[in-house]
Amino acid sequence: MMLKLNPSVSYEFVVTVFLSCWFIATIVCQFKDNKVSSFIMEKIDLFSLIPLWTFFAPNPGKTDYHLLFRDKITDVDYSEWQEMEITEERTFWSWLWNPEKRDKKVLADIVQSLVATIPNYRKANGNINLLMFSMPYIIVLHAVSQYKKQSEKCFRQFMLAESSGYQKRTDPALILLSVFHQI
Repeated sequence: MMLKLNPSVSYEFVVTVFLSCWFIATIVCQFKDNKVSSFIMEKIDLFSLIPLWTFFAPNPGKTDYHLLFRDKITDVDYSEWQEMEITEERTFWSWLWNPEKRDKKVLADIVQSLVATIPNYRKANGNINLLMFSMPYIIVLHAVSQYKKQSEKCFRQFMLAESSGYQKRTDPALILLSVFHQI
């Protein structure tokens, strides 16, 4: 006698096993200092599907990033630097209604990604100009190009700076100064 399996039961079983393995691998990979997580991340997770949730540890954020931009009005005349808000002040109602949260979060993540890629470009070929072709750079350029232009034929430059400390006793340090781009 042949045993017949219900196809929906077998699909449910396969999906359950897959999701259970994914969940267990996610938990194991949160602890980076073991051989199992290294093996999973290097050999099995080829498409980077296992998330890493290290919000505060082992390397918590200790600095704030500032995104500024200016326009080239003439060959010798530039506008003042304007800061583009990457983060926002929390209000009492932010937990309930915060429509700008995702835009600010995306921009903050992209800026952090851009900052993280700068050493790779310096180390790989010594030419930071190739950074202009990276996706984080292009997205930041697109974000700063959304602001009102000073003239019809506008050239815009952006700057990334870094500051630390709540009281801002020191001036921000320059991380990246872009070339002028026609907007």
